[in-house]
Amino acid sequence: MANTLLEISELKMHFHTDKGVVKAVDGVDITVREGEIVGLVGESGCGKSVTSLSVMGLVPQPPGKIAGGSIKFNGKELTTLSAKELQKLRGNEMAMIFQEPMTSLNPVFTIGNQMVEAIRLHKKEVSKQEARALALEALKSVGIARDGVLDEYPHQLSGGMRQRVMIAMAMVCNPKLLIADEPTTALDVTIQAQILDLMRKLNKETNTAILMITHDLGVVAELCERVIVMYAGQVVEEADVRTLFKNPKHPYTAGLLKSIPQLDQRRKRLYSIPGNVPNPRNMPKGCRFAPRCEFAMEVCREKEPELSPIEKNHISRCWLHSEQKEEADRDIVGNTASSS
Repeated sequence: MANTLLEISELKMHFHTDKGVVKAVDGVDITVREGEIVGLVGESGCGKSVTSLSVMGLVPQPPGKIAGGSIKFNGKELTTLSAKELQKLRGNEMAMIFQEPMTSLNPVFTIGNQMVEAIRLHKKEVSKQEARALALEALKSVGIARDGVLDEYPHQLSGGMRQRVMIAMAMVCNPKLLIADEPTTALDVTIQAQILDLMRKLNKETNTAILMITHDLGVVAELCERVIVMYAGQVVEEADVRTLFKNPKHPYTAGLLKSIPQLDQRRKRLYSIPGNVPNPRNMPKGCRFAPRCEFAMEVCREKEPELSPIEKNHISRCWLHSEQKEEADRDIVGNTASSS
């Protein structure tokens, strides 16, 4: 088994606002091994992007604050590093691709200027001419063979081309970890398939580990080896792709899979999980998914379940499959009896 590259343990990223504390990420555990492609899925607002920004050290502090937990990259604790030390890692050993390239690329500088600056920031010994040659080589590796792109501005490129430029910029220093935050959401289906093929190719050729953040389970099925499902700031299920799609154990995961349109089924309306995501300033007592869950029991509304192993390499945060359910039931009965 490959060595662990990224290890997030009990991470808590809270935002302090005038209306109270927003627990955007509340006790998340994630591991990514060398050369592995891991999918991180969930609804909008579940904490996926905040988790990735926490790893990169890009959450503004304040209002954000790491309230607890650990982020280790290649054995190095990131939460204690200075801004300067984090900057050395970012773009060099770990890199990130964002959802919309136009918000990441500077509109008043050419593609060449931005790529050369990124290269020379991490490779001080490289001249401008050498950096330009490296930038051109990186663009060719992502399928852009036209030399003139280096002298063009972001608005002159299509959405797919801009995303390829972002991938080239992220990969130019051969990082060990690439975090992709919904990199295909703003693209049409054809370009999306090309970008996914490109990322798979880069993963095989460079052995770069990829943490793919998305809400599109089709992308996960196409690209990832292992899947982590998040809900309301917590991990609720984790398994390899085949196991998760074939035998989901958490009702939330089952609901996500059920909402995917099936070509062999005719429905008047697509399935959607009832209810809404809870307010992160006021999480429900017990299981956070209980108010929306059709299988919710008394214990679900009273005590929060822990991530429990179900079978080999498959864990779930659900009382339906927890070995501690009987013990929790006894505690609830005891508390009810003592209060009466």
